[in-house]
Amino acid sequence: MSPAKKVRKERHVVRFYDEDESLLEEVADFLDVALRSGGTSIVIATAEHIQTLRRHLGGLGTQADQAPWFTGELIAFEAEVLLAQFMINDWPDEQRFNEIVGNIVREACRGGRPVHAFGEMVAILCDHGFYDAAIRLEQLWNGLHDAGHVFSLFCAYPWSAFSSADLLTKFQQVCRQHDHACSHSAVPARSALVDLPMRVVELEQQNRVLQGELERASEATRTLRHREQELADFVNNAAEGIHRVGSDGTILWANKAELAMLGYRWEEYVGHHIAQFHVDQPVIESILVRLRNGDIVYDQPARLRCKDGSVIHVVIHSNACFEDNKLRYTRCFTRDATDRLRLEQAHREREALLTELTHMNQAKDEFLAMLAHELRNPLAPISAAAQALTLMASDPERVKQTAAIVARQAGHLAALLDDLLDVARVTRGLIELDRERIDLRAVVTAAIEQVAPLVSSLSHRVAVEMSDMPAWIRGDYKRLVQVMANILTNAAKYTPAGGRLDIRLTSNAHEVELTVSDNGIGMSTDLVDKAFQLFVQGERSSNRSQGGLGVGLALVRSLVHAHGGTICARSPGVGQGSTFTLRLPLLHHTDVPAVEPACDDAAPPSPLCLGVLIVDDNIDAAKMLEMLLEIAGHRVTLAHTAADGICKALELAPDVCLLDIGLPDMDGRDLAGRLRTMPVLARSQLIAVSGYGQPHDRQRSIDAGFDDHLVKPVKTDELLALLAHGRA
Repeated sequence: MSPAKKVRKERHVVRFYDEDESLLEEVADFLDVALRSGGTSIVIATAEHIQTLRRHLGGLGTQADQAPWFTGELIAFEAEVLLAQFMINDWPDEQRFNEIVGNIVREACRGGRPVHAFGEMVAILCDHGFYDAAIRLEQLWNGLHDAGHVFSLFCAYPWSAFSSADLLTKFQQVCRQHDHACSHSAVPARSALVDLPMRVVELEQQNRVLQGELERASEATRTLRHREQELADFVNNAAEGIHRVGSDGTILWANKAELAMLGYRWEEYVGHHIAQFHVDQPVIESILVRLRNGDIVYDQPARLRCKDGSVIHVVIHSNACFEDNKLRYTRCFTRDATDRLRLEQAHREREALLTELTHMNQAKDEFLAMLAHELRNPLAPISAAAQALTLMASDPERVKQTAAIVARQAGHLAALLDDLLDVARVTRGLIELDRERIDLRAVVTAAIEQVAPLVSSLSHRVAVEMSDMPAWIRGDYKRLVQVMANILTNAAKYTPAGGRLDIRLTSNAHEVELTVSDNGIGMSTDLVDKAFQLFVQGERSSNRSQGGLGVGLALVRSLVHAHGGTICARSPGVGQGSTFTLRLPLLHHTDVPAVEPACDDAAPPSPLCLGVLIVDDNIDAAKMLEMLLEIAGHRVTLAHTAADGICKALELAPDVCLLDIGLPDMDGRDLAGRLRTMPVLARSQLIAVSGYGQPHDRQRSIDAGFDDHLVKPVKTDELLALLAHGRA
């Protein structure tokens, strides 16, 4: 080996270290060798390390204002500052290095005395990640050696700079730039440098890398285990139900929310087939098939059976885990959808209610239009009759005809009001049925007689088929006649003239069935479904020749239901007629004799001449009633206020007092109470006259002291009958 190379081999060493303190002690010894010989020590390090080295080299007992004990020269530079002078774009510029660092070394070597240099610039570059720049800087230092400058260079790298396996190549390249590489003392003795095999250092670096990898792996294992615990805790305590199902459908695991939602313990749920808990087997079978095919199940409605036997609605999300194209397990998320279904149901009900209210509002408008038309129909002839009577007073025959028209139209108005009141009472459950044992054949016969004029006017043919055996039921005779008459009237009105009505009455062991068929205009499917709704009518011509308010069939259904029966409508379609079928429970006990319906046409007793006081604020109504009673032979006095009525009652002591309930200055019931306290009226008959005619209205009148209660418009024959019979 040449002398030059031998010198080079002893001049450039590298030290890999863990602790700064032990390194700096070694560096201080290395610098001390040159300083004791009167040579130069060059330090290129961090400011902190420079300060520590000065303290080490100063020794114990040296004062700050004293000259150093050594004869040599100590030159120090901050590594970052010096690097900035020759680094260009993170790379050491050779020319600038030689001009700056090279001049420092040349000046130190000029006297021929020993020169020891310690540099941390390469370690700083590695710390910044510039390993190639550090290696290049080592090469520039070696270039100064090659240029003939004799000096010893001590480089130091922390082991942390080469802590990973992928930095092995960089580590080896760094080592190759040095004569010695070590991990312990680079300068074991003050007198000489000890050569250490390069392979030992490389093995130590690899050992340290492996130890680092083991520590990182151990830390990663601990982290992974901690994360797994966190994930398990998160899943097990999630607010949503979660379970895992094996490829054969067996439940492998379930979290707390799933068990709490269904009410099962772990062993009652886990280990069992998932299908056991599904109410709808086709649903779970479909879910399992889809998951086996690799599909994702999203927002699948299902019903699950809880431990207490109840059933809850859920929504399931699920996907599958496959390995080697084989299903291992499925992940299932179960959410209680009861509240959502309730909201959806509430929304549907709200929409249905809005639709119903819209239809009802439309029906209400149509009803008001029909009501206005129906009221104008009788009012027109009544108004014309009133004007005609003023012109034909001298013609008794025409007066009689005109009066008949007025009576007929007034009856029509009263019938309209009766229908409306009946519907109101029935729909509110206020109607009272006078139940008795009835042969339904008698009801059919009475209803046919009642609608006979209408049927005859339209030239309809009526066919009746009834058994010779009685069809006993229990019900209200008058109301059932009303039901049958409404059905027949409806059939007659909606059948063109010359049509046919078929009535058939049959019975079996449990019920009586009555059918009414016609060959009229028929009904559409939509109209059949709504036939019994209030104010619903079929298509009518603009002249509304059929008349009515659309309440008849609604009243029929309510009365039939009140009797415990059913009624339905059928029609093949428009223009093909309609059939109504009524069913009522059959009465089995026939040992009670039938009660014959009361006859309403009994002749009243002979009239008497009575003193009558009429108290009514409606002057026209009072005047007409006065005229009718005077024609009947009674003495009549009028009063239009309660106060005037009291005065005239005291003055005349009338036999009968007709009192309007709605007087302006005093309620008619209160007036009756006052009159009852008068001795002169002790035997007088008090009759209430009101627009309200429900049972509780009548009862209130009786409780107030009235003898009878009449509903407006007052029927003349009913009033005259009451006057003829007197007080009960």
